Amino acid sequence: METLNYKYNYMGILKKQKVKPIKLCTIFPILELVFFNQNLSKTLPMKKSINLLLLVAITAFQFSCSSDDNDNEASLNPKSFTSCDLGDFTPTSTKICFNGADFALPNETITFATEFNARVATITWTIESGNIEIINIDESATGSTLKSIATIKFNSDFNGDAVLKVTAKDSKGSAEFTHVVALDETN
Repeated sequence: METLNYKYNYMGILKKQKVKPIKLCTIFPILELVFFNQNLSKTLPMKKSINLLLLVAITAFQFSCSSDDNDNEASLNPKSFTSCDLGDFTPTSTKICFNGADFALPNETITFATEFNARVATITWTIESGNIEIINIDESATGSTLKSIATIKFNSDFNGDAVLKVTAKDSKGSAEFTHVVALDETN
């Protein structure tokens, strides 16, 4: 007994193919369990192409995301800071450090960094004056300190005298730092 079966060829075209059945068992004389002589575990060539294309796309996306992370660090404004030196401190004291630019231009984006000697604390950034805005704040705890990095956008109408205030507070007490950013008139 020969049976006609339809199968996709390597170009994805449906073709007729003669297949000889293999009898595995006979339950009743009328009912037979038949498997055709073909490898059912093989994927069709079209599926292989789609799977390969999907794999290439995922791999490309992975590498593009990795390079984006590096580009962000490399494209930081040279006036930006991502750390400060807290120096020596005792576990019972409160101490804060701050690092940031003293001068800025309109439409410039600069990061400022602060660190407080407590892992569990609240750090608050406040704009006291000036035509600036806080775009983003990233915080991370390492060792026995909490670091906070603020990305500040100096608006197009920035004309100097921007005042940033950073307050850190925990169960031991609080500390604050005020920083003034003037208009960079070197251009």
